[in-house]
Amino acid sequence: MTAAAVVAGCATAPTTVTTTALAFRPVQAYFSISGRLAAKNGEDALSGKFAWQHAPASDRWDFYSPLGQLVARLTRNGETATLVTSNGEQIVEPVETLIARVLGVAVPVASLPRWVQGGVVAREDVREQDAVGRPLRIADDGWQVRYLAYASDAPDARPRSIEVSRGEARLKLIVDQWQ
Repeated sequence: MTAAAVVAGCATAPTTVTTTALAFRPVQAYFSISGRLAAKNGEDALSGKFAWQHAPASDRWDFYSPLGQLVARLTRNGETATLVTSNGEQIVEPVETLIARVLGVAVPVASLPRWVQGGVVAREDVREQDAVGRPLRIADDGWQVRYLAYASDAPDARPRSIEVSRGEARLKLIVDQWQ
């Protein structure tokens, strides 16, 4: 499942401004996104495509190879998740354990829905913001979340390129489609 190539983002960094009021960023309880991902933890790296359907009590992640073949499907109901691999192997474990197994990076699954939407828990978590008040970098429970690009220049535009890191662990998502 590990691949040598890592998806690279092609976005220019917006100008950092810290005097603008922080734009209100509502976090949707339900969403569906798809795009590309790259995960790296030390020397281990992988890349591919993903589709994610999120609801408050459930999630479904489909992980694809860079060429588009389904590699694994992870479904979550509450705290328990089931991973089904392309060869039919089925594993039932806590969702955080399975995400770490698939990505090689142990990211906090409960924070991901907010992070991919550019949501901020507290104003003091925002380390940088752009000229229209969108977060560019936040700190959250030891994790750094960087917003490398947004879908448009509008203050309420959704993030297009997100990088989450802590130590050597790094996850980059490029969102191609929001629903």
